[in-house]
Amino acid sequence: MDNEFDRYAKSYDQDLVAAMPPGMEESEYFARYKIEHLARRCAGKTITRILDFGCGAGRSLIFLAEKFPHSQIFGFDPSTESVDLAKGRCGAAHVTSDWQQVAEEKYDLILAANVFHHIPRVEMPTRLSQCANVLQPGAAMGIFEHNPLNPLTRYVFERCIFDRDAEMIPRNVLMMQAAGAGLRVRKKEYTLFFPKPLAALRPIEHWLGWLPLGAQYYLELTNK
Repeated sequence: MDNEFDRYAKSYDQDLVAAMPPGMEESEYFARYKIEHLARRCAGKTITRILDFGCGAGRSLIFLAEKFPHSQIFGFDPSTESVDLAKGRCGAAHVTSDWQQVAEEKYDLILAANVFHHIPRVEMPTRLSQCANVLQPGAAMGIFEHNPLNPLTRYVFERCIFDRDAEMIPRNVLMMQAAGAGLRVRKKEYTLFFPKPLAALRPIEHWLGWLPLGAQYYLELTNK
């Protein structure tokens, strides 16, 4: 994960929408979906600090602050352009491109939403280990990634300008990388079966997590 996103920071939302099929151009819906999913997974738990790893321009930070109003929200991204935009977008969050600042804290929840396919495979163990090291013992790291088995996901991925140098990660590959970094899989499921026009069907996703047709997959990792 380098500073390639400096080029796309200001146009990220528009570029993402441009890659989507007609009738599905709703990037905010998908961003909110992920945070709502995390909030359900964390129900009843004390979440003091949250880290958005690879926060980009801050879209998820807004929803994290909304769904976790009593938590401190932190964001990290190596793109300084994105960090500047994120600070303006969500003033309540502590956002930085300096990992040393991030590593000064321990976090009760780490989110990585569509981040790891931008990280070269050779760097992935290091990045996962960094996250494991700042995770509170027994806390959760929630990773959302594109599902290579979904043809519509592949269609959007191949059309998206900022994914040109990226590579989708099969779920089993990411699980092996996580294990090598000392992270154990606590939950694995496929997600995002229904776009916004079909949002009324979302309650049945609870029973579809085993089906490899969701647009993305979710891994919940822990270091204990």
